Amino acid sequence: MVYSNHITIIAELSESEGVFTTAQAHRMGVPRDALHDAVESGRIERVMRGAYRMIGSGSSYVDELIAIWKLTDPPAFTHERMRHSSWDGIAVGGHTAASLLGYGDFHLSPYRLYAPKRINSRNPQVIFAKRYVQRDDVSFVQGVPVTRAERTIADLVRDDEDMSLVSDALRDAAYRNRGFDFEKLEKMLKQDNSPAIAAELYATLLDGARLANGGR
Repeated sequence: MVYSNHITIIAELSESEGVFTTAQAHRMGVPRDALHDAVESGRIERVMRGAYRMIGSGSSYVDELIAIWKLTDPPAFTHERMRHSSWDGIAVGGHTAASLLGYGDFHLSPYRLYAPKRINSRNPQVIFAKRYVQRDDVSFVQGVPVTRAERTIADLVRDDEDMSLVSDALRDAAYRNRGFDFEKLEKMLKQDNSPAIAAELYATLLDGARLANGGR
């Protein structure tokens, strides 16, 4: 296949995926050396090892996070991983999810992701925690699966974040999501704590967020 055809395919891949992986390109018939040539010619740029984006397509502050998630299953296309039937349980969560969703005052990085199996990374900006996330507890935000509001707040508590900051995040989540499910949050807190401790945590969050009676 000639170089111009490789560039056409890369452009199509970039349009559908944004940030794309070496393995995704290989599935479409683009060899590694063609990616190297495209970098050298200034057509694409490396986001990190094994992940690229097209020059001129518009960079985003979440490009690195997108690359990290995609590299947990490099050959798979995003639309494939979005399906309920092929959900692998790997999602952005905790303070990174809160930052993406605009809840509270949390920083995007170091990037926090959850996975059902242990994942080791040499990247100091990535924190993988072994924790399963159900497909119904995520929505896709800027091309990556991010825990929904209730799960995000519960995980912030599980991650032992400062409760005053979590309360601020809860307040933002409740105002941004008029259908915020307080009962679901309460149930999630009970999954990790005794009924008494869960009730205390829940009351502390509501009080700090200035949300009386669970927003009712």
